[in-house]
Amino acid sequence: MHSVVASILLLCCVCAEGFHSGASPTGNIKRKLSKLSASSDDSDVEAASISSSPTSNNDPSKVQFGDSVPFVPRASAESDGYGLFEFSDDAETLKQNRMRNIAVAVASFSVAIFNYGWQLSHPVSAISILASMQSSSQSIETIGNNGKPTVIDFWAPWCENCKVAAPTLQAVEKDYGDRVNFIMVNADEGRNWPLIQLFGVDAIPHLALLSGEGDVETALIGPTSRTVLKADIDALLNKKADCDAAVAEAKQPVCHDDLPYKMYDAFGRRNGRRVNFVDRQGW
Repeated sequence: MHSVVASILLLCCVCAEGFHSGASPTGNIKRKLSKLSASSDDSDVEAASISSSPTSNNDPSKVQFGDSVPFVPRASAESDGYGLFEFSDDAETLKQNRMRNIAVAVASFSVAIFNYGWQLSHPVSAISILASMQSSSQSIETIGNNGKPTVIDFWAPWCENCKVAAPTLQAVEKDYGDRVNFIMVNADEGRNWPLIQLFGVDAIPHLALLSGEGDVETALIGPTSRTVLKADIDALLNKKADCDAAVAEAKQPVCHDDLPYKMYDAFGRRNGRRVNFVDRQGW
């Protein structure tokens, strides 16, 4: 197609030259066509010489830029040269790989269905979470005696807000581990009434936050977000560097950062908010 277009353009050019120069257009056409034919013959000879040159062989080390390289079809099984992958056109190998992928997919789906069925048939209720935390609760004698902040949760089995807050409280307890005392107090048990009166509990859930020295700093009433509770606990854990000097100057110094979230203060005065159940009788 390109040669036809070139011949037409050449014919037009020759005719134009003939008309401008006064020469015979037919003679000019003959001369131009003879030159074009000679040029084409020279190109064919050059291409043949290149294709038959010694460098056009199967040795990759002797191939230079611009040389033609013969196409070598890939074998049925070929490695990538690094031992990472192996390409194969074998129908049996492809079938085995397909069956293996199907088996893995079926096994994964079966495990997911079993896990969903187990969780559906064995639900973890909020009451079971609160009961589990109650069974692992620290003793009130640890307040102010082991140097750790304390979180006291006053709850009851009938309290709906206590059930709502149970997963959050459990997650926070797992986050801090043994760095904080977590104490659960069931408000339905009669033996806990003196403790309820001491902390001024009139609504639940009631989270009393105490410092490592046993000072009641604040109380958070109702469902509390994880962010708020952790921010207050972090403030209680952050000890001040000059706490030892403050102890010598004050009877009840504040040895931690100020709590960013405060809600209810059942004590009102700084002196008198410290509790220590080791010194108390009958607790």
